[in-house]
Amino acid sequence: MLNVRNLEVYIGSLYILQRISMDLYKGETLFLIGRNGAGKTTLLKTIMGFVKPSSGVIVFDGIDITREPPYVRARLGIRYVPDNRRLFTSLTVEENLMASLLGSGVSREIAMDRVEYVYSLFPDMKRLRKLRASQLSGGQQQMLNLGRAIASPNVKIFLVDEPVEGLSPLYASKILEVLSKLSEEGVSMIIVETRPMLMKKISGRYVIINGGRIVSEGFTEDLHRDQTLVSTYLDISTNPGV
Repeated sequence: MLNVRNLEVYIGSLYILQRISMDLYKGETLFLIGRNGAGKTTLLKTIMGFVKPSSGVIVFDGIDITREPPYVRARLGIRYVPDNRRLFTSLTVEENLMASLLGSGVSREIAMDRVEYVYSLFPDMKRLRKLRASQLSGGQQQMLNLGRAIASPNVKIFLVDEPVEGLSPLYASKILEVLSKLSEEGVSMIIVETRPMLMKKISGRYVIINGGRIVSEGFTEDLHRDQTLVSTYLDISTNPGV
């Protein structure tokens, strides 16, 4: 479904990604994990087209998208969920959801159906639908951020950057519950994370990035048993209750 081969990224004189090769298969969840500054977010942004690679190839559904702009990748079915939320703060929750949908050219009827689907996953969003995004807590804003991506029709891959970073245990659990449900439904996802305990909620594969290189990969259930690997490359801090 998604194939990355020998990807290299320089930002100025800094060698950020060093010959990264990995695959994401249909219906799979792949975690990009490692300490802050390892290159995880840069890899997501390069897959989405926000960062141009110096060399290497990105193939999606058999199409070489290495040099395609972000809007082409979005049309093909790749959706990026940033960690900084980028909401329309002056618009209500429902207006935020509708704006992203109507801007993609779908009919109002389809847009409303997609919004109702988001509400079914995040009941809090329906209750808060008339509030402006600026009035929401950080956890509520992150639900809206993820909800906008989920509302998009014809998405094939979600690229999710640290979905529960800085959230309370309550909202972190709500976000993880929805991501787990999407995974069970066969939605393909690449999720950037720094804490291995969060992967106990969602099964899949992992890739550990350190210093811009892949240093380990495997299945998430195996990672939990390798405490040496965890302590060497990962942030082992935890959020109580997550």
